[in-house]
Amino acid sequence: MIIKFNLLPKKIVEVESKEKKLSFFKIYFSILSFIILSLIFLIYNNYSIYKNLEREKKEKLVLLNKYKNIAIKVKNLEKENEEIKKRIETVVNLKKDQGKNLKYLAELIKEIQPDKLILTNLKIQNDNCYLKGLSLDMDFLAYYMQSLEGKKDLIKNVNLKTAYQKEVSDLKLVEFELEVKF
Repeated sequence: MIIKFNLLPKKIVEVESKEKKLSFFKIYFSILSFIILSLIFLIYNNYSIYKNLEREKKEKLVLLNKYKNIAIKVKNLEKENEEIKKRIETVVNLKKDQGKNLKYLAELIKEIQPDKLILTNLKIQNDNCYLKGLSLDMDFLAYYMQSLEGKKDLIKNVNLKTAYQKEVSDLKLVEFELEVKF
């Protein structure tokens, strides 16, 4: 058996294996750093999107509150508008009725003969008028009724409810009640 001795120094093989390990770590580190940077970018991007959405949400809530306030004001204005329309309608109707009653009253009084006919009570309700009064005699009362019936455009009907003679301080007067329909 032969034994050989090699006295030459051996080459270090370990250096090559360390370079391979270092290159693996470099690749691993670069991939890991890429992933970490990507995650940081994604987190930052999502955070900025989140902040933008929060800002938009606040702006839209402010707009929503403004629109709600405007809607409430519009409803209040609509209610006021309806109330004003009702008031105007009531005033117009009252003015129509007021003028109508004054016209009726003017016609009733215009036909009275001075010192011959006296009204003691006058009541106007809707389209009816009730008159009470005194006349010197039946002829003056008949003349008054005929003159009222002659106003066909304004007066529809004149009815004598009661008429009786009454003596007041040596005068024989006629006390009467009339119903006039307009």
